[in-house]
Amino acid sequence: MAANNRQVLAMIIVLAVLTELCDSITRYQFKQYTYRKKRDDKRYKMAHQRCEMEAHCHGLWGIAYTTCLRKCMSEFCYSELYGEDELEEGEIDVRLNSFKGCLSQVKMEEYF
Repeated sequence: MAANNRQVLAMIIVLAVLTELCDSITRYQFKQYTYRKKRDDKRYKMAHQRCEMEAHCHGLWGIAYTTCLRKCMSEFCYSELYGEDELEEGEIDVRLNSFKGCLSQVKMEEYF
């Protein structure tokens, strides 16, 4: 009986510690832009292709190449989303859809 009580107490302590750890985790925050797949992907791909053709990103690889292309597409959107916390090698880019949405908004503003 005493062993069962110890196990239950140990499990309660573990759960309390895990709960505390989960509460202390901060959420990754960045500016959100509305992203519509068909419209924004088309504009993103056109801008991406245009920047791939320009010579100033040639010879770069990995994250340096991605950074160069995104700055070429929109310096404003890049600084808005990545300026404070640049993308790192191996990082999953959760800001890409917001970048596409920002790019679309900036391009729309240029036309009007």
